[in-house]
Amino acid sequence: MKFTTILLATTVASSSAFVPSVAPLRTSISLDAKHANNKAAKKAAHNRPKKSRPSDINRKPTNYPTWDSPPEYTISDN
Repeated sequence: MKFTTILLATTVASSSAFVPSVAPLRTSISLDAKHANNKAAKKAAHNRPKKSRPSDINRKPTNYPTWDSPPEYTISDN
């Protein structure tokens, strides 16, 4: 019985370290960041090849043909 009470007391004392003691004064979840830092995207954009030729700069987007999907179900008269 004495061992069980000591074990229970040490468990309660050690588990109280993982419980927050006081609620914070600010209840908002925001991190107060003005804008996101684009670290990897900024570096990837910096290392991309630049369009220096007029044919590259004035190139129009590729016009791919439209795809008409076939019907999912076909009704057959059997």
